[in-house]
Amino acid sequence: MGSWCSDPSEVNNIFCKCSDNAEIFSGYNTLSAVTPIHLTNGSQITLFKWGGLTALNNPPWADTFTPDFQQNMGSPSVAIFGLLNWDVAYSSRTFFAQEVGKLIDLIEQNYPASTDIIIRTGQYYCCTHDHDAYWKRKFSRLRTEYFNTYIVDAFEDRFATQRKISIWDVAQISKDRPTKF
Repeated sequence: MGSWCSDPSEVNNIFCKCSDNAEIFSGYNTLSAVTPIHLTNGSQITLFKWGGLTALNNPPWADTFTPDFQQNMGSPSVAIFGLLNWDVAYSSRTFFAQEVGKLIDLIEQNYPASTDIIIRTGQYYCCTHDHDAYWKRKFSRLRTEYFNTYIVDAFEDRFATQRKISIWDVAQISKDRPTKF
């Protein structure tokens, strides 16, 4: 944890757990599942805060895609999906594969073919703590690589000829880090 969090009274402090969930960001509600952020140039970013594609989401993540989804959200030019940290930590590979298939179907139904897709890979760390006795965190470098490869392949297999798919490979940030300090 480092010398700044070595005092026993500081260990459970959110700053020692690398959590920025309590940070104030103008126009962004950390408790909201859907947050539109209006930019000064007239553009809008709509943030869907999901706990990955896991069963931890309440309401379920797929409920975001209501029948009036496109009317409410518009037709984005780009959609970025950064999901994997919660999925690697709290889902099985089978459940994840099933949910990725569902997500891809919903994207195809709700986003026009002109919407470019960016897949943000997961990094080799996640989540500040285990939630409770029922949700034990599972995490490893190889597990992360498997989930990263799976989601990239699934999106490319389904959409490669229909729309632009780009990879935002944040996994490289921690993969290429020095092993000794």
